[in-house]
Amino acid sequence: TELNSKFAAYCDCQYGAAVANGTVSMELCLRDWGIGPGDEVVVPAATFFATSVAVHHEGATVVYADLDPKTANLDPASFEAAISDKTKAVIPVDIAGHPADMDAIVAVARKHGIKVLEDAAQAHGAIYKGRKTGSLGDAGSFSFQQSKNMQSGEGGFVCSNDGAFIDLIHYSLGKFGRGVRDRYAGHIHYNFGWNACYTEIQAAIALGQLERLETQTAHRFENAKRLITELQGIEGFTPYCYEPYCTRHGHHLLMAAFDPAGFDGVSRAQFLAALNAEGVPASSFYPMALYQQPVYQSDPRLKMRHLPCPVAEKVCRETVFFEQNLLLSEPERMSEIAGAVRKLRQRAKELLAIQVKSEDFMGSAVLRQARQAAAR
Repeated sequence: TELNSKFAAYCDCQYGAAVANGTVSMELCLRDWGIGPGDEVVVPAATFFATSVAVHHEGATVVYADLDPKTANLDPASFEAAISDKTKAVIPVDIAGHPADMDAIVAVARKHGIKVLEDAAQAHGAIYKGRKTGSLGDAGSFSFQQSKNMQSGEGGFVCSNDGAFIDLIHYSLGKFGRGVRDRYAGHIHYNFGWNACYTEIQAAIALGQLERLETQTAHRFENAKRLITELQGIEGFTPYCYEPYCTRHGHHLLMAAFDPAGFDGVSRAQFLAALNAEGVPASSFYPMALYQQPVYQSDPRLKMRHLPCPVAEKVCRETVFFEQNLLLSEPERMSEIAGAVRKLRQRAKELLAIQVKSEDFMGSAVLRQARQAAAR
């Protein structure tokens, strides 16, 4: 209960519940709202598949909408174009830690009577127009998985200003469907729920992480701003900047667009291989728009439709990123990182000889390849 109250307050919410992970957190929200088969939920076309998995596990249809090219977050206009009379919810994702354009998204949702579930799994401590992420819709969902800016090995969190909503998740849906508050009993079940329990040991780890989250988030943000400034003007490499509504970026990632045509024809994978060899861990973005995932061809149970999403497909082709741990380095390290990118641009033609697969240096593959290189 200490973590529930403290992290909810940190997120500018009145109520919160820690749960097993950041996927089941979204499933619990959808179940709490009664969303299931025959309903549709709008999801951005490029994000981690967990957002879609939560919808599919509830039997609802995922509807993919396109992205804002400036942020790689859900485009409010595409969201509105995706709405049908079956649409019951939207899950905007604060990708990389940059808040989605939540006022515009919420305005569309309110006009159509649609619930807003903010997927802030990558956005701990980010701030939108002075308000913390997680507090910007009807409910917010976080992940405490091991790669996140605040982590407990695994875990998730739901926050909201609706006390009855959180009570149902905390007491009942997340704990085998038991009763809420005074009706809570170990062997009496009123609903069909999950074992979504979060442990005391995990909570102790998360509380320790929470104590330093604010300091680390501010440090990442300052380093990121410095790095973005130093990366300006490099042909073929354009860092994502901040929209005016972004008071503070959470910087789970720092993303940039890589253009082979502006880098003497060097492929993204060749660039990443060279950058990692320079001692700067960097990865490529998600490999494809989610509606292109092969699971939709192999599993007919999954219901999905999508709008044309040219921005999402372009973002998947072009985006590279630095992970949050680099941004915890000393400020001088930012100059070294920018210097490495500039060095590669100056020697771009030499990179054309690098033999590398297009899927190399994608996500966790970077760490695996770094270990292999260290062993040689």
